[in-house]
Amino acid sequence: MSGQQQSEQETTREEVFNTDLANMLRDLSLLDARPERRRGQSAPDIAVHLHDGERIIVECKWESAARDLDDQLARRLDSFPELLAVVGVLYPDRLQSTADARADLASESELRWFLYGSRGVAVDARTTFTGSIEDLGKYIRTLPLSLEGADRVDAAAGSIRYAVERASGMVHDRHARIGERIAAIIAESDNEKDRLAALRIGCLVIFNAMAFQDRLSPRNSQVPTLQEALEGGIQGLENSWRTVRESINYVPVFELAEQVLGVLRTAPTDLWRPVLQYLADAVDETRNLEGHDLSGRLFHTLLSEAKYTGAYYTSVPAATMLAQLVFDGWPPRVDWKDHEFPASLSVADIACGTGTLLMAVASEAQRKHEEAGGNRIAELHKAMVEQALHGYDVQLSAIHFAATSLAMLNPEIQFDRMRLWVMPHGVEGDRVSLGSLEFLASEEAAVQHALSPESLGVGERAAERVSGEGRRSTEDGETARLPDLDLAIMNPPFTRSVGGNLLFGSLPASERRAMQSDLSRRLSSRLASATAGLGPAFVATAARRLRLGEGRLALVLPSTVATGPSWTQTRALIEQDFHLDMLITSHDPQRWNFSDSTDLSEALLIATRRGEDDKTEESSTQFVNLWRNPDNVFDAERMARAISVAQPADLNGTGTALLRLDGRDVGEVVSAPQASFARDKWPGGQFARADLTRSAMRLLRNNEAWMPGGDSAQLPMCRLDEVGQLGPDVRDVRDGFEYTDAVTAYPMVSGHQAHLRTRLVCEPDRYLAPLVAAREGRRLKPLNLLWPRAGQLLLAERLWLNTTRVVGMYCTERVLSNVWWPIRNGDSRRDRALCAYFNSTVGILGLMATRNTTRAGWVKLKKADLQRLPVLDVRALSEEQLDALAELFDEVSEMEFMRLPEMADDPARKALDDGLSRILNLPDLAPLRRLIATEPVVSNQRLGS
Repeated sequence: MSGQQQSEQETTREEVFNTDLANMLRDLSLLDARPERRRGQSAPDIAVHLHDGERIIVECKWESAARDLDDQLARRLDSFPELLAVVGVLYPDRLQSTADARADLASESELRWFLYGSRGVAVDARTTFTGSIEDLGKYIRTLPLSLEGADRVDAAAGSIRYAVERASGMVHDRHARIGERIAAIIAESDNEKDRLAALRIGCLVIFNAMAFQDRLSPRNSQVPTLQEALEGGIQGLENSWRTVRESINYVPVFELAEQVLGVLRTAPTDLWRPVLQYLADAVDETRNLEGHDLSGRLFHTLLSEAKYTGAYYTSVPAATMLAQLVFDGWPPRVDWKDHEFPASLSVADIACGTGTLLMAVASEAQRKHEEAGGNRIAELHKAMVEQALHGYDVQLSAIHFAATSLAMLNPEIQFDRMRLWVMPHGVEGDRVSLGSLEFLASEEAAVQHALSPESLGVGERAAERVSGEGRRSTEDGETARLPDLDLAIMNPPFTRSVGGNLLFGSLPASERRAMQSDLSRRLSSRLASATAGLGPAFVATAARRLRLGEGRLALVLPSTVATGPSWTQTRALIEQDFHLDMLITSHDPQRWNFSDSTDLSEALLIATRRGEDDKTEESSTQFVNLWRNPDNVFDAERMARAISVAQPADLNGTGTALLRLDGRDVGEVVSAPQASFARDKWPGGQFARADLTRSAMRLLRNNEAWMPGGDSAQLPMCRLDEVGQLGPDVRDVRDGFEYTDAVTAYPMVSGHQAHLRTRLVCEPDRYLAPLVAAREGRRLKPLNLLWPRAGQLLLAERLWLNTTRVVGMYCTERVLSNVWWPIRNGDSRRDRALCAYFNSTVGILGLMATRNTTRAGWVKLKKADLQRLPVLDVRALSEEQLDALAELFDEVSEMEFMRLPEMADDPARKALDDGLSRILNLPDLAPLRRLIATEPVVSNQRLGS
C-alpha cells in the first residue's frame, strides 16, 4: 500500500470516528454537536453550537499525530477569533484497527482532550484531561462557565453590581421618598437595617425579573422580549410581568418585582427611565453567562449585615460535589430512569437562601436520570420543584431568588406551585418566632409570627408560602410544614453567641435578647449548644425530621464541627442517631471554604440516620482531605466521582489512598470505624495527609512518638491540668483589669507579634490595673479570682501557624496575658521543661491536633481542650532527665526560632528536637519536622503542586 493510500484510509477512519463522536456527544450529553462535512480544510471536525449562540470547535487526531493536531488547532484559532473555545481531542492509536468504531468509542475510557484556546488566544498552561465520551461531554457543557473561571463570573457580577449601584444610587440621591419606600419593602421582610442595602436588593429584584423575562421570551410566544416591554416604558414592563403572572404563572419570580416596580412607577420619568436602562443593559451584558447562581451570588454580597446574620452561601462547585456524593448509591434499589421517582423524595433546606443547594439536588437528579437512559427531563424537573424540594428562609428576597433560580433551570416549564416558604422571624408582643427553628418543637410553624411586610398587603406577621398562586399567608389558612424527610441539605447560619453575642444580630437588641432566651429554652432538651452559633440548632432541627434507617443529612459547616468543644453536643447527636458517612475538609490554601461569602475554614458532612437496630460499631467514616478544592462545576463532578470510587486507606493502619485528577494528586481518602472515635473529636480532617494524622493520634492516644515509616518510642504523658493550672481566659482578664503602661503590681505579657516573639524567654511588657466597676453589659471579675492564677509558663491562646515562631514562652515573672494562657506550676524546672516540650516538633504536633481552625492558619487553643491535652509528664521524669531538659531549655532559650514553615531547616528547632530525643530516647524527629513544615495550614502552600 502506498503512503498516499494509507494516508487516505486513515483520513477516512478518522472521519468515521469524528462522526460517531459528534453523534454520541449529542445523544449522551444533549449537545448540539455537528460532525464535519468535507469542504477541504475549512470545515472543523466537530462544531458544538450552544443555545446562547456561542460555538466550540473540536478538532480530533490520533495520538501519534498530536503535533499535526496542534498545527490544526492553531489555524482554527487564527481563523475564528470569535469562538468561545477551540478544543483538541486525541484518539488512542489502537482504535485505528477496530472493526466497530462506534462500539469501541462508546466503551473507551482513555480519550484525551485539552483546551487549546479561546477568543483567538491560546492558553498559557495546557491541562490534558482523560476519560470517556460522557466525561468529554460534561467538560464541554461546563466549559462556558469554567473556561475563564471566577474571572468570568466576577466580570458578569461586576456588570450587575455596577448597574445596581448606579440605579439604587440614583434613586437614593434624587428621590429619597421613593428610595425609602422601595427599601421598606425589602427591609421589613428581610430585617435589613441598612436601608441603602435594602434599596440595592430591591433594584436587584427588578434585574432578576428582567433577566428571567429575557430567558423566557425566546421560549414562549406570549412573553414579549425585554426590549419590546421597555418600549412601553415602565407601564409596559409592568403590564408584561402581570400578563406572565396571570396567564402563564411564575408568580414567585415576578410578584415581588412588581411590588418594587409599582413604587418606582410613581417617580418622575427622568428617574425611572435611566434606572431601568442601567438594569436592562446589565441583562444584555450578562445574557451569555449560564449555569450559575449569578444573581443569588450577587445578592449575598449586597447584604450589609452578613456578619451578623451568618449569611454564608454555598458555592456552586461545592453544592455540585455535595449533591453528587449524597446520591452516590443512595437511595438504594432505585430506578433513576423513572422520572417520577425523584418526585417521591422529600428534600428540604431549612436555611435555603437563594436556593443553591436545592438547585444542585435538582441538577443531580437530572444527571442521574440521563445517566440511567431517561429522557423525561422536563417532567422530572417539574415534579422535583412542585413536590420534592422544600425551601425555608427568613428573607423574602432570598426566597424570590431561589424561586427564580429553580425556574431558570428550565424556563419552558410552567409550575403550579413551589414549596418555598418565608419563615417566621422576630418578636411581636409576647410572641417569639425563630424562623426555621420553629420546627424544633413541631413539624408546623406557629402561624402568626413570620415577618411579612405590610407594604406587600399582609398586615399580620404571618408565615407565607411562595407558590404558583402567589404568596399565601398562614392567615389565609396556610401553615409552614416540615415533612418527614429523605434528605436535609443545608448551609446553616454560623453566627456565634460569643464575642458580643451576635445571635439574631440583624434584629433590635430587645428582640434579640428575647429570641436568644427562647432558643436556649428550646435547646435545653436537644443535643445542641448555642455557643457554636445557630448551626447546631439547625442541625438538631433537621435531624429529628429524617426518616429512620434511610434519611440523609448533608451539611456545610465550619471545620470546627469536627474538633471544637462548642460542637461536642452536635457530634454526640450525629454519633447517637447517625452513621457518619463522610467528612470532607479543604486543605487548599487558595480555597479553605465551601461558601462564596466567607473565608472561614469549612467542611462538608454526610450522615445517614440509623434504624432502630443499627449499631455504631458496624459503620465506618470516610475522611476526605482535599488538596485542591474544585473551583468549577466540571472539576467538582470529577472530584465527586474520584471520591466515590476511591478505596480509602485505613486511618488506624498504614498506606495512602491518593485522589488523582489529570495525573495530579489532589487529595487523600482515609476511613476509620465510627466506634473508634466515638465521644471524642473526629480526627481524620485535622491534617491533609494520613501519616501526619496517624502520628498525632498515636501521640495523643498511645503516648507514642511515631515517625511515619520509621521508629517510635514511648513517652511519659499526662493531662496538662495534672501538671499545671491554666489561668483565666482573655475575656476574664478584660472583665477584671484594664491595660496600662504605668507600673502596677500586676505585670502582663501582651500581644503575639510573630516577628517579636522569636525566643523562648520573655519579660513583662505592660501592666494591669484592677477595675473598680464592671464594664457595660459584663460582670466584674474579682481580683482574688484572677491574679492568683498568674504563671510564668505561657502557652499561645491563638496564633497564625504560617507566621508563628514559638508557641510557648517562659516569663521572668508571674504574669497574666491577653493572648497567652498562663500555666501555674510553681516549679521553675518543670516550667522550662514543659516550654521546651511545647516548642519541640512533638509538642507542636500535639497542639496542632487539638487546635480549632477558624480561618486557614488562624487557630485557637481552647481551654477545655488544653486541660485534657496529653503532654509530657514532667513528674514522671528522673531528676537527671528533668535537669537535662531544663538545661536544654537554657541552651536554646536565647536562640532565634524561625517561622513554622521553615522549621525543617531551623537550627534552633533542630537543636531543641535533637536534645529532646537524646534525653527521652526518641527517634530522630527530622521526618516529622518536614511533614509539619509542609502541611498546608502551616506553609500556606498547596500540596502536590
